[in-house]
Amino acid sequence: MKKENLIKFCNNILIKLNMDPDKARATSEILVEADMMGHSTHGVRLLSSYVSDIEKGIMNVSGNYKIISEKKSNITIDGKLLPGIWLTQEGLKIGIEKAKDFGVSTVTIGNSHHNGALAAYLKNIVDEGLIAIIKSSVPSNSTVAPFGGTEPLFTPNPMAIGFPTNNLPVIIDISASITTNNMITEKIANKQKFDFNCLLTSEGTPSNDPLEVRDKSGTVLPVGGMEYGHKGYGLALGIEALSQGLSGFGRVDNPKSMNLSTFIQIIDPEFFSGLDEFKKQMSHTVSKAKANKPIPGKTIYIPGERALMKRQEAMKNGIFLSEVTKSSIKKLSARFDEKI
Repeated sequence: MKKENLIKFCNNILIKLNMDPDKARATSEILVEADMMGHSTHGVRLLSSYVSDIEKGIMNVSGNYKIISEKKSNITIDGKLLPGIWLTQEGLKIGIEKAKDFGVSTVTIGNSHHNGALAAYLKNIVDEGLIAIIKSSVPSNSTVAPFGGTEPLFTPNPMAIGFPTNNLPVIIDISASITTNNMITEKIANKQKFDFNCLLTSEGTPSNDPLEVRDKSGTVLPVGGMEYGHKGYGLALGIEALSQGLSGFGRVDNPKSMNLSTFIQIIDPEFFSGLDEFKKQMSHTVSKAKANKPIPGKTIYIPGERALMKRQEAMKNGIFLSEVTKSSIKKLSARFDEKI
């Protein structure tokens, strides 16, 4: 599948649903970028759920955000339930401008719709010689219990960090839980179980069955699992503090439908040791990591390396789409009379 054809397909459907053109284009580009990087659970397959939320009035398609507070290097935004991908893109643009003036900028966005794969935002920013940090949480949803507990409280709470080197950029995209809600959805769609126990039943027994979470009030294990899950638990709580606490939109507000909070920080190395020195330092460490003696049968990759390889392959030979994504596209194509 060609990149521009897929973007056009997504964009045209969103336009037919009366989404503002800039929001439709931004949303389409990031969904496709996620598939190009191999993040199929957060790619174009999400379009069908976005369409459903638009039709239910859960995602607003036009208008602008509201500025809650703005200081020299910081800004807090009420997203007005507009497309989360567009809001995140706008937040990054503001953050980049402020970072170039003050060295470090912080943007918090509350009351936003879903914002897709965080890794998909990073490459363009890193290519400008900047460091980007994005952290998100969903106060309207809960699937992850605190370490030692059995009742869902958190979402997987992803975080992404991107920074430049003298070679490939480093693009880190991880979450506070072992797996994600969208991966659970994909496993169920494919009638599969996980290869290992990354979930808990409602009684606290380790499980690999995604239906335990969807249908039986089970939970997703935090990073560190049964033995060291305090690590993921702490990370989840910290991400909620930065995204929900600083934006002023969180679980205490008891949102009933998709509602996301995001923390963005942009750092310009030129305000510190300088970009050249930063690249020298991190290129050394990254090269040492890459050259580390591997465990037999294993290959050491730099965070984001495989995603960038897949992206390059997609640019050359077209985008690989999962069967779940293909099925979703086929249904949307028929419904909206939109060819691809």
